[in-house]
Amino acid sequence: MGMKRGFCLLFACIAIFSCAPAQAAAADVGEQVTEIVALRATGKFDFEIPAKTLMEASTSFPMEYGETVTITASYSPASASVDFGLIDSDGLFYPVRGSNGSINQTIRIDLRGTYTFAVRNNSSYKVSVSGFVNY
Repeated sequence: MGMKRGFCLLFACIAIFSCAPAQAAAADVGEQVTEIVALRATGKFDFEIPAKTLMEASTSFPMEYGETVTITASYSPASASVDFGLIDSDGLFYPVRGSNGSINQTIRIDLRGTYTFAVRNNSSYKVSVSGFVNY
């Protein structure tokens, strides 16, 4: 009976340690470096936004302090006034204005929370928008 328990304990330990994630590390002259894998997402968008309208993405992302979101887009007509940005969990919009029909901006997160990508058309006419947002 004791040997059977010993084997069960051994196999349980093997199963537990074989499922644990391993960290990637490199050592160089007493210095240890650990690689941290961060999950990122890229979303493509292409839509028409009516005049004086704010449109939000259907998906939100949790973001940590210091993380960044990069917005690369174009819109037409180029003379339109268009803001791209993030809406936090309190509904506050953090905009960055496009200019001459395009935007290529990186927004740094200053407060940990859940954020949603949004585009606001400030113009009095419909605007076509397309591009990418990288979380």
